Amino acid sequence: MNKQLSEKVRVFTELLLGVAFFAALSYLSGFFFVRFDLTEEKRHTLTSTTIDMVKELDDVVYVKVFLEGDFPADYRRLQRAVREKLDEMRAYAGDNIQYEFINPSEDPDRKAREAMYGELTERGLDYTSLRIKKKDGTEEKIIFPGALITYKDREIPLQILRNRQRATDAELVNRTINSLEYEFVNAFYLLKSPERRKVAVIQGHGELPPIALRSFQNEMLRYYDVEYVELDGLVDVLSRNVAGRGKRENRYDAVVIAKPTRPFSEKDKYILDQFIMHGGKALWLLDAMQIDLDSLRKNETTMATPLRINLDDMLFNYGVRLNRDLLIDRTCAPIALNTGPRGNERTELLPWYFAPILIPEDPHPITANVDPVLTDFIGSMDTVAAEGINKRLILRTSPYTRIMKSPVRVSFNIVGIDPDFGASNRPKQPVGVLLEGQFKSNFAHRLPPEFYEESVLDFREEGAFTRQLVISDGDVARNIVSPDSTRFRELGYDPHLRRIMYGNREFLINAMNYLMGDARLINVRSRSIALRKLDDEVITSQRLLIQAANIGLPAVAVILFGTAVWYIRRRRYAVRKN
Repeated sequence: MNKQLSEKVRVFTELLLGVAFFAALSYLSGFFFVRFDLTEEKRHTLTSTTIDMVKELDDVVYVKVFLEGDFPADYRRLQRAVREKLDEMRAYAGDNIQYEFINPSEDPDRKAREAMYGELTERGLDYTSLRIKKKDGTEEKIIFPGALITYKDREIPLQILRNRQRATDAELVNRTINSLEYEFVNAFYLLKSPERRKVAVIQGHGELPPIALRSFQNEMLRYYDVEYVELDGLVDVLSRNVAGRGKRENRYDAVVIAKPTRPFSEKDKYILDQFIMHGGKALWLLDAMQIDLDSLRKNETTMATPLRINLDDMLFNYGVRLNRDLLIDRTCAPIALNTGPRGNERTELLPWYFAPILIPEDPHPITANVDPVLTDFIGSMDTVAAEGINKRLILRTSPYTRIMKSPVRVSFNIVGIDPDFGASNRPKQPVGVLLEGQFKSNFAHRLPPEFYEESVLDFREEGAFTRQLVISDGDVARNIVSPDSTRFRELGYDPHLRRIMYGNREFLINAMNYLMGDARLINVRSRSIALRKLDDEVITSQRLLIQAANIGLPAVAVILFGTAVWYIRRRRYAVRKN
């Protein structure tokens, strides 16, 4: 009897100690925060940038997510990923991040639903029309895969699923999930920014017109104020005199020079030079060769000749030289041409070697995780000695590239010829260079006499630390424009496949963010989560075996575990006979 009582006391004591241990552990866990992420790419771990940013929130950010309802599997996966991402952020931000999921189609009244759709559209969200398969046919459903985010007295729309060029599939949803952290962090960043910095898009030298830059402009407008500016020899156009003290400050934070075709005057060059010396950033998108596309379309052959825009000395002084050549590359975009005998022509897609596709390989934040970048009649460039300037090649052509020196004969006939990339192969030609440092003025020791007539120059021979990016193609920022110049396609759109295929827009906005010092945003954007798809062929051929394993193995494991526990307990507590 005493032995049985002693055993009961021991079991009861162990139970109390276990309960006390877990209670103490639960209490102490309130003072510590630890998470374990065992996935290969740390998909459930926020970047340090995100953690710092959400911890810095000093007021409530309220997120209304319009992804509630009965969705297909892909959208349910997206819905779950959005909820999990917000929960991860709440783990660090606490009550400063709050959210709710709303179904904009839940009202049974049609007019009420349409009023809700109209309100969401006016507030900046786009809808998607889904066709859902039912037993008795298909059902069309309107959804708004986005969110409205409010911080203090400010509100911005967040379009979670952006690509509307093709139907949603697993790859598109995975791509969206990859970018969720960046999209939310970017929204928080925009809401918290006290003032918007300014970008000047230079005009007046035959640059791309505003309609051809509309896609890039719209992307920049998410972060910065954008103005089109003509220099016209006016010293005050990019900077201003400060209170008559002989000091100047820039009116803008960065300039974009996109595909000029006419020469810059020395006065305009001086204005740009001093803008850079005073800490301004510059994105140069320049062609070194000129080609008449209208002549090519009419005659099927034309000549590309050097383009004289009077910037060679300035760029050389900063550390880069554009070469007078064109590059042809085996990794290129297609062109649609009429083939076949006359009277029986047909349109065929053929390789257009003059439109190289650049596949970013450099892990730099500007190019990390960016899709291939489309170019058109691009040339090579070299870096040259420039004291104190750090140069980094961030874009190169493929291993199969050929250099065609000026003048270059351009013909549609090249599509039928396999260019000789043997002895003439010049792999991985540099076409994009990032320059960082304190630049020396292009006008040091040679300031033209007429410039002395300006009342206040504040001329600087050496500038503050700044950044410049030079791309040897002006068309990298050009979006497709309708013949009447009233409509445009998003940058990176492929007219043959009728969807966005290239990463030009992401590359350019990454470049602007980096030049402006917003590298924190790029670090979040560049993370990637792999989509590990199941093998459809194996699933089809071994369907019954897989189903049996998924249903039977867990049951067998439970039975074996239960049997083992029963056997151990039987041996441990069996009454031994003397």
